[in-house]
Amino acid sequence: MQASGMDKRRELLSVIGVAVAILVLWHVPLFGWVFYPFQLFGTFIHEISHGLAAIITGGSFNRFVVNPDLSGVAWSAGGLRWVVSSAGYIGSALFGGLLVLLAARRMPARRVLYWLGIALGVLCLLFVRNLFGVLSGLVLASALVLAGQRLRVQWAEWLLLILGVQLMLDGVNSLFSLVFLSARSTVTTDAAIMAQATGVPSLIWAVLWTVASLGILAATLRLAYGRR
Repeated sequence: MQASGMDKRRELLSVIGVAVAILVLWHVPLFGWVFYPFQLFGTFIHEISHGLAAIITGGSFNRFVVNPDLSGVAWSAGGLRWVVSSAGYIGSALFGGLLVLLAARRMPARRVLYWLGIALGVLCLLFVRNLFGVLSGLVLASALVLAGQRLRVQWAEWLLLILGVQLMLDGVNSLFSLVFLSARSTVTTDAAIMAQATGVPSLIWAVLWTVASLGILAATLRLAYGRR
């Protein structure tokens, strides 16, 4: 059954409300800890996206680490370097969009959360190589599995939606920070790696990834809540 136009508008307003709440609460110190697990989840998705891109393009995924300050590093070999370097931000945006679409299409949210937790736990055990990364990854994985088993369907759908929106917003926010870093410093970033590989300035790559991520966000909202 397809939702009516009024239902779609109501759902879109809910998504916008979630996004605005996240953007506001990000900047309230007392609420920073509330979003820390969600941002940490975003770091895992970012690094895993690098690894999966390496595998898909014919390379290998060796390992990755995730740090308490939400930074991470992934090591891979082979594959298409420009795809692997781009995959962190673009992959996060795509995955966030997928979660939003699944929530909008009324997919079984509890099952999605459960298997998302299982997948995260397995990937942590296989590829994470620092203590904080392993422990935090397994805690997040366990929380997702537990949510998939215990949450009511409505709450599971909301959690799936919040995960997707947070992932997309966090990716775009990180990209704006990347644009700033690319313009003002020599810090080693994904954009700097792309600049070394292609000769195209890191600032250009950061801007292109930001535009692409915003495009993915717009396309996701259109697919999920636009007229069909």
